[in-house]
Amino acid sequence: MNHILNIGKSGLKANQYKMDAVADNLANVNTRGYKSKEVSFQELLNNEEISAGSKSRVGKINFQQGTLVESPFEYHMAIEGNGFFGVIDGDNNLMLTRNGSFHINEDKTISDENGYPLVVDYLIPVEEWGNDKVQISRNGEIKTVNDDNVVLGRIILFYPENLDSLISLGEGRYLPAGEVQLYDSLENEEIFGEIHQYFLEASNADITKNIVEMITTQRAYSLSLKAVQTTDEMMNIINGIKR
Repeated sequence: MNHILNIGKSGLKANQYKMDAVADNLANVNTRGYKSKEVSFQELLNNEEISAGSKSRVGKINFQQGTLVESPFEYHMAIEGNGFFGVIDGDNNLMLTRNGSFHINEDKTISDENGYPLVVDYLIPVEEWGNDKVQISRNGEIKTVNDDNVVLGRIILFYPENLDSLISLGEGRYLPAGEVQLYDSLENEEIFGEIHQYFLEASNADITKNIVEMITTQRAYSLSLKAVQTTDEMMNIINGIKR
């Protein structure tokens, strides 16, 4: 009976984990640059290779391209194809993101909504940029929009050798694993996609698919719960007979 209870318990935990991932996807259907989570299930075996239940985990993150949506803001950008923007946190760690919702501060640094600065190869010091509007080319070059057409700097994109090695930090940001090679668009331009100014990438979470998965997971959770309840009732009956 304890074995059956353990199987039911593992089913509850696995489906709860699946439900958390589905809920996260649904909560981020409108989050710019969000990449949906895909959960996989694995059978658990005991020493005699008899089923001991199941477990679930985020098998991978779906990095499929999201739809590009127009934006009126000068420093809003979307990547079409391979690549991630790089932003630096307070501990000087490089984080990768597909959320191109950037803005320029009073000190001319370009940063995201959380204040993390964008990684840019500055060719001209930011204090010398002036107040002219800029044009961001598809390879990331930042130029002045005037007769001089001066290149002020270039936005650097990053791409890991293995996408599955990225560690999710939440809010569409990822930490590259130290042991995995990280390419940048300055040295390996041919493997990167294009930057589109005045666009943002929408979430790739499919609301219909996730609602269907939510319903299916709820049913599976209910079945596991019923199995645990039935087993508990049977154990109570057996214990009553023993007395």
